[in-house]
Amino acid sequence: MAIRAALRWLRRELHKVCWPAAEALRRRQWHRFALAAFSALLVTGLGCAFRTPGGHAFVEAYAITRPADGWATVALRLPLSMFAPAALLPFWFAVVQVAVVYGAAQAVLGWWRTVLVAAVGHTLATCSAHLWILLGRPLGVGHGYDHFGDAGPSVAVVTVIAYVAVTRCAGWLVGVLVAYDAIELTVFNGLSQREHLLGAVVGALCAAGRVAVSRPTRGAAAGRGVDGADLVEPVSQTLAARARSLP
Repeated sequence: MAIRAALRWLRRELHKVCWPAAEALRRRQWHRFALAAFSALLVTGLGCAFRTPGGHAFVEAYAITRPADGWATVALRLPLSMFAPAALLPFWFAVVQVAVVYGAAQAVLGWWRTVLVAAVGHTLATCSAHLWILLGRPLGVGHGYDHFGDAGPSVAVVTVIAYVAVTRCAGWLVGVLVAYDAIELTVFNGLSQREHLLGAVVGALCAAGRVAVSRPTRGAAAGRGVDGADLVEPVSQTLAARARSLP
C-alpha cells in the first residue's frame, strides 16, 4: 500500500510539470517546442564553432563574458553568452539542458515568458560575477576568477526550473533544486555555483511575484461580477484538480 501511495504521489507531482509537454507531444503541436529546437541548434553551433580557429575567436569575442570585462563588453556579449557552452563542460550536456528544460517550459509558460525569465536570471547572474569577487571569501570568491569564463546557459536553465517549480507548486522539484545547489556549492564552491544559486533565487522570486500579482486581479474581476468562465484559473489549481482525478 505504501508503495502504491508513493507511486500515485509521484505520478501526481510529475503530472504538474510534465503534463503540458506530454499533451503537446500527443497532439503533435511541434510549434510548442520551437524554443527548445532553436536553443539546441544555437548551443550546438557555438560549441562546434569554438573548436575551430576562426569560430573560437568569434565565440571568445562575442559570446563569453568574464568578471573583469567592462560593462560595455558585457552588454555586447550578453545575448550569445546565454547559449555559449561553458568551457569546463562538454557542449552536448548544454544541448540536453536547453532542449529538455526549454521544451518543457515553453509548453507550460509559453515561449515569451520562458525567454523573459531565462534572460532576467542570466543577466543578473552575469552582472553579479564582479560583486562576488568584491565580496571575497567566504561569501564570495577570490580575484583568481577575474578572467574566468561565464557559466554558459546553465544559469538561465536553473532560473526557468525554479520559476516552473514555484508556479506549478511542485515541491519535489524545489527540493531537487535546493539539493543540487547545496551539493554543488559544497563540492566546487566557485563562481559558477554562486551564479546558479542566484539564478534559482531569481526564478523563485519572479514566480512568487507573478502569483502574488495575479491573485488580486482575479479577486477584483470576481468582485465586478465577471463570469467565472471568462476567468483564467491559477495554473497550480488547474493542475492539482487534474492530478487528483488521476487513478
